[in-house]
Amino acid sequence: MNTTSGLSLPQAEQTVHLLLGGPALSDSKALACTGRWVLGNDQGQVLAADALPALAELSIELRFGQLVLRAPGMLRLDIEADVIEDDPDSFSAWQEDGQAVQLVDEGDLPAEWFSRYVGQALRLLKRVPR
Repeated sequence: MNTTSGLSLPQAEQTVHLLLGGPALSDSKALACTGRWVLGNDQGQVLAADALPALAELSIELRFGQLVLRAPGMLRLDIEADVIEDDPDSFSAWQEDGQAVQLVDEGDLPAEWFSRYVGQALRLLKRVPR
C-alpha cells in the first residue's frame, strides 16, 4: 500500500493479456503468464493483437493451473498453463513480425475450438518462458 499523510491508498491494479488480442485481466497471479499465448494461422504467421476482433468477447482466467477460456456459443476450454516443454520436438517454427520464432503448439482440440469460434483455421501457440 502507498501511504500519503498517513492515509492508505490501494495499489493501482496492473492489467495483463494472457492471450495476444484477448481481454485484459487484473489478476496478480496472471503476471507470470503475460503474453504467453498467441494464435497462428495456416500460413505459419503469428497474428497481431488486432487481427481478430472476436477475441475481445472471450472470457479468460487462470484457475488451479489452468487457462480457462469461454466464448459465446462455445463450450469451456481448459488448457494446462504450467506444463514445462523441455523436448525440442515440441517446438515448431512460426513467423512473428518478420522474425522466426519457436513456439509450442497446444494441440488439435484448442486449434479446433479457436477455428470454430473465429471462423478461420487457427492454432493456439505458447511461448515458453526462458
